[in-house]
Order: sequence, then C-alpha cells, then structure tokens
Amino acid sequence: MTMSDHDDEQLRILLRFILHLNEVNQDLRRLVCDIEDDKTSITAVCRYYEAFNEIQMMITSGPSLNLVDYLVELDRLDDAHRYFKQIHDEDQHRRSGQLYNIGLKKLIEESDELIMFHSIPLNSDDLLELSKSTTYQPINPEEMQESSLSAFRIIFDWFKEHGYQQGLINLYATKRGNMICSSLKLLGEYLAKKSVRRASINLFTVSPCLSSSRSSLNGHRIARSPVFGSRDTSSRRNSLLVPPKPHEEENTINVDGIASSIRFSNDQEANRYKYLLDAFVILLLRDVDLLFYVFEAEFKSIILHKLIEIPLTYLYEEAKQLCKAINELTNKIYHGKFAFYSLISVIRWFYRSNPLLTQFYQESDLTLSQQQFTNTLLTLFENSLMEYLRLILNEIQNESSPISSNCQVHSLTVHVFDYMEDYLNYESIITTVHKNQNSIVPSCIYMGELYRILCRNIFEKRPESIVYDDSVIRAIFLLNNTTYIFKRIESSSLLSIMELIHPNLKSNIETYIEKSIKIYMKCCSPIITAMQQMFHYDDLHHLPNNQLKDSDRSQLKSNFLMVNTAIDTFRRQNQSYVIDDSQLRDRLRSELKTTILDMFTKYYTKFASKNFTHHPEKYIRYNPSTFNNLIEQLFED
Repeated sequence: MTMSDHDDEQLRILLRFILHLNEVNQDLRRLVCDIEDDKTSITAVCRYYEAFNEIQMMITSGPSLNLVDYLVELDRLDDAHRYFKQIHDEDQHRRSGQLYNIGLKKLIEESDELIMFHSIPLNSDDLLELSKSTTYQPINPEEMQESSLSAFRIIFDWFKEHGYQQGLINLYATKRGNMICSSLKLLGEYLAKKSVRRASINLFTVSPCLSSSRSSLNGHRIARSPVFGSRDTSSRRNSLLVPPKPHEEENTINVDGIASSIRFSNDQEANRYKYLLDAFVILLLRDVDLLFYVFEAEFKSIILHKLIEIPLTYLYEEAKQLCKAINELTNKIYHGKFAFYSLISVIRWFYRSNPLLTQFYQESDLTLSQQQFTNTLLTLFENSLMEYLRLILNEIQNESSPISSNCQVHSLTVHVFDYMEDYLNYESIITTVHKNQNSIVPSCIYMGELYRILCRNIFEKRPESIVYDDSVIRAIFLLNNTTYIFKRIESSSLLSIMELIHPNLKSNIETYIEKSIKIYMKCCSPIITAMQQMFHYDDLHHLPNNQLKDSDRSQLKSNFLMVNTAIDTFRRQNQSYVIDDSQLRDRLRSELKTTILDMFTKYYTKFASKNFTHHPEKYIRYNPSTFNNLIEQLFED
C-alpha cells in the first residue's frame, strides 16, 4: 500500500465519522423539538382544561366591563370546546359548550341593551318639530364613533366572523322597527288629542355647517337628523332625501260641528295621517344614517327591508281604517265633502314624494320595499278615491229630499256644482289615479254623468205636501235651479267642459227657463178668469155708471169678492216662494205685471167707480197701487 492510498483511507474513515456525528446531532435536535412540542401541547391542553375555571366568572358576568377581553376569552373557550370534541372528552365538551352558549346569550343581551338605548320611541313633540323643521342639525361623526354603537359594531363583527350575524340582524331590525312603529303610534295618539294643523313644507335643507360630502338633490341640500349625522365613507350614497310636504295649500275645510257616525268627522284624520307619513320618512332616514355607523354596506338593504315591515304594517292598517271611514261616510256630497279633499291630499303626498322616495329606495337597494310603501299604500288610497267617485254618483242619484216650501235652489244643486269645480281643480291628480287603475275616464264623461244624474234628480223632485198647484211649485223650483245651473256653468271653468258634452246646453237651458215661466204664470189664471167674467158680463149688459139694476149690483159684488179671493190665494201661494237670482226675480215680477196688473188696472178703473155698494171697503180691497206693491214684495227671502 502506498502512502497515497493510506491517506485516502484515513479521509474516508474521517468522513464517515463526521456523517455519523451529524446524524446523531440531528436525532438529538429532533428529540429536543419533540420535547418542546410536547411541552407546548401539554401547556395548551392544560390551558384548555384551565380555561373553564379561569373565565367562567367573566363569561357569566357579561361583556359590559371589557368587551374586547370578553370576546378574546370567548374565542379561547371556543378553542377548548373544539379540542374536547376532537378528543371525545364528553364531560368537558358539554361544560365548555354550556358556558360558551351563556357567553353568546350575554353578548346578545348586551347587544339588545345597546340597541334599546338607541331605540327609545321619540317624544311626539320632538318628532312633530322634526316634521315641521326645514333643516337638520346632525351631530359630530366623531361623537357617534365614541358612542355605545361602536360597541355594538364590535359585537356584530365578532358574530359575523363566527357566522352568527343573522340573529343580530333580526334583533336589530325588530327593535328598530318597533321603535319607529311606537313613535308613530304615540304621534298618532298625540295628534288625535290635539288639533295640530300642518304647514306647507318643502324639501329639508342641510345646515350650512355641514361638509360638502352630501350632494344636492333637485337644487336643494338634504340635511340629516339632529341625532344621527353623516358618515364620511366612499360607500355613502350621494344624497339623502326627504319628500316634500304639500299639505294645507289645498282646499281643506273644517266641519267640526257636523256629526258623523264614524270617527272620520273632518279632515283632521287625513291631516294626521300625512303627519304619520312625514314622520315615517324622517325616522326611516335616521335609521339609514344609523346603519352606516353600525353595519357594513352589504347588510344595509337586508336590515332596512326587515326594519320597515313593522311600521309599514301599522301605516297600512291606519290607511285601511281611514279609507273605510271615508267610504262609509254618509252624505258625501254634503257634509262629507272634506273626505274628497282628504283623499286627494294624501294621494298628492305620494305623487309629490314618489320621485324622492324612488331615488332613496334605489340608492338603498330597496325596490321591493319601495313597492310596499308607495304602491301598497298609494293603491289603497287610489282605490278609495275611485270608490268615492262612484259612491258620489249613487248618492246624487238616490238623494230623495223634497222641494222646500220656498222652492229655492236645492242644496244638492249647490253641492254638486261645488264638487264639480273641486273635481276640475284636482283633475290632473284624478286623471293619474284613473291611469294607475287602468280606467281611463275623461273628465268630461264623468262631469256629464254628474250633470245628467243631477238634472234627473232635480226634475223628478216633488214638494213634501201639495197645497197649491204642483206644476206651479215645480216651475218656481226648476226656475231657481236651472237659472242657478246656467249661471254657475257660465261663470266658471265648467263651461268649456259642459259645452263638449252638450253643445246646445245654453239654448236648451234658456228654452226650459222660458217654458217654466209660462207654467208658473198659470198661478195668475184664477185672477184673470174672475176679471174676464166681469168683462164678459159687461159686454152683454152694458153696465151704466149710476142706475144699476139689482142683478148688476149683485154681479159686481160677487165678482169683486171672487177677484179678492183669487188675489188672496195668489198672495198666499207666492209669498212663500223665494227667487234667488235678482234678474230672474225682476223678470217674473215684470211678467206678472204685464199679465195681470195691467188687466187689473183696466178692471179696477172700469168697475170700482160704479155705485154698487154702500160698503166699498168690503168689496174693493185691492187697487192697482196695492196690487203693484204686492207683486214688488214677492220672491224676497
């Protein structure tokens, strides 16, 4: 063996030794690591077993003192619970599970308290002021973050991380929904006790002190509530909105003295409901603001959808009661006319608010809720208005009050034309209602039906008791009503509508007035007949002025008594009649003078001077002057 071979062998031996040492060293290191792992595992296992006793008191006490530590310990308990399940330690698994459920319950209770702290129903005076106010003064966003709502957000995030968020979502939505509903109910009761009138309010405006993060809407700045302010976040919608409040500018009336068999006795009920609508929108906007502080954007629409169901149910029931009361109201064309204004007023609230509400719901991903709020409630009032329009026609058709003793314009005529003019004032709204109901009825058609039914009713009316000629009474009555109708149409916006329906309306009315005057003049017939008998007797017997025969004197006495009786009857019959229109009144007087006064003057001049009695005051009771005065005094109230 050479020296070189010997050296190589020594190197190989050394190398094998080094490799062996490395293997031994690695084995020693693995043993050390295994010891450390076992030590760690033993420590962890010990902590699992120690966790129950260490945190039991904290978990059962609740998270009010230190929320973050509470959640950390609850996670620790959850880890132990999972470990005991893995190693099948049933006793420890059951104990840890029970304590963990207690912790979840305590978290829910804490959440409930935090929600309830911000879910106290608003005082009615405060809510009323918010409804009347045109500007919101939001609080500082930093103050909001430091409030107890930040604790709720931490709890919710923890629940979300562990997959339990649905329970908190339902809890929050229910509590806040109940708060809104309770606030509305309290406001409704408050308004029922106090006759609070609503003012015309436009869009809310934002306080000048607010940042420019809120964009304008239709030229107006939209402000927030004085409790929940804005949140500077990219997910924030560009604008928050409040619907306009078009309320008392319309023709609303108060009829507090009029009795009604239903609670709906004046327009205050509709006024109250519009306040509830205002308050609902305001409360809803407050909650939308609150959602941005508490929940992530992905949960906003889910919560808001659930949240509004409770107050919507209340508003729907209130709307049903209101519409039912309106439709069951008697004498709609008389004392119940305010019901028409009320329906129009509420419907107009929805129409004017709809663009803003639509934008709000779209930005909140609440198209279904939009349909619930605007479509369900609006459809209820639109159906009620359609029913009201139909019931008005039935009521006019079946109105059965008789001709009054003075034959004046019937109140039905006056109220129907008031209603017709009011109908035209709100024609655009009513037309929209017809379109929404798929029932396109032009105003002229409905007006024509109103006019036709009214005329039929008026022309068929009879006096309650008939003392004199029925035709004369009806002639005066129809003269009053047709003249009133003619002048009411002629002096209003009804003329163009009515001429579309009845092109010859004016000439027809004038013809009927002439016909009625001729019928009325029949009341002069007894006087004319009596005087004509005397003229006829004189034509046969040529009565002298002085030397009268006994038969002539007897005839004159009898005839003067007959004329007196006829004039007395004429006076009694006509003294109760009232002609409302001064021109018609003057014309009838003129017709009477032409028909009977001129003839009576001739009669008096020819026969009163004849010496036929020693007691002229007994037979000659009227002269042309007194008869003229009698006619001049007719038809006055």
